[in-house]
Amino acid sequence: MNPAVYITTSWDDGHPLDLRVAELLTKHRISGTFYIPRIAENETMSAVHIRQLSLTFEIGAHTLRHADLTRATEQQAWQEIAGSKSWLEDNIGQPCRMFCPPKGKYSRRTLEAVRRAGFFGLRSVELLSLDFPRRQAGIMLLPTTIQAYPHGSLAFAKNAVKRMALKNLLRLMTHGRSTDWPALARSLLHESLRYGGVFHLWGHSWELQATAQWHHLDEALRFMSEFTSQAPSLTNGQICQRASSRSAHVDETAPKVHAIRSEL
Repeated sequence: MNPAVYITTSWDDGHPLDLRVAELLTKHRISGTFYIPRIAENETMSAVHIRQLSLTFEIGAHTLRHADLTRATEQQAWQEIAGSKSWLEDNIGQPCRMFCPPKGKYSRRTLEAVRRAGFFGLRSVELLSLDFPRRQAGIMLLPTTIQAYPHGSLAFAKNAVKRMALKNLLRLMTHGRSTDWPALARSLLHESLRYGGVFHLWGHSWELQATAQWHHLDEALRFMSEFTSQAPSLTNGQICQRASSRSAHVDETAPKVHAIRSEL
């Protein structure tokens, strides 16, 4: 039996160029989740464009003001988290179940507030991961595999060391240290196809523009689309839902095993 493997993408900050990303995703039939704040340092999409995007893609929350939640008071963080959910749901007319903290910064307190606000999952900025989402503080925590950005090897190494993610560090050593992120993405996708897991591409549309990465994104999405028959392309929320169902199945069977052992 082949191991379960999925493809997903996510895009942060709600810049108007997200519509260009959406066009490329549609072209290659790849799913995506767009994490949108109400305002940010860069320009953000209009309410009309957000609603337009929500007809085809999943919309996730990214706070109201693109706030660093680790620097906010508990009350401020709650307003940013819960307020962003309400604002988006009022705008798009459907539930918003995924949250992404700006700049990937969060704490245990953040996770608890995200759960209390009614979100189902949180997307982090852990790189080089092929893991399924894991449950933490009552929500599903979804890592990423590769950013659509020409990082050097030092950035990947720091990301792995900060999270004490040895597997991710080993992947960096195995798959190369090139700033050619599409080549690294291709290599990591092949690993996921062989061993199972979630291949997760993410980025910022304004950053794609600033670093002239559009042709690289088109290239990456094209080869990703070649494997969607083996690795279905799902939204971040769908990935978290599947992982939650899998863990629930394990939880349901575990007590029966313990009960049998206790009777022996």
